Amino acid sequence: MVSKPLEQVTLADLATKDDLKDLATKNDIRELRQELKNDITELRQEFKQETGSAVNLLLGEIGKIAARQEEMAGHLARLVARSDGVMR
Repeated sequence: MVSKPLEQVTLADLATKDDLKDLATKNDIRELRQELKNDITELRQEFKQETGSAVNLLLGEIGKIAARQEEMAGHLARLVARSDGVMR
């Protein structure tokens, strides 16, 4: 191999044809990038749907708890009213 100044060394000087045949082309990278973009978009949509479902479940449970508390408050109010009547 003939010595060249470093700024003149090319990839072909460093690699064989077999090495170069497996390199990705710009088109390969573009396609991969598009696939990744599509996958990320799909994952984002799935995440939004699952998060929305989880939030709805939580809100439903909170609503049930609030309804039970209202019911208990009514029972407690009646008990207090009865005990006031008994105490008087």
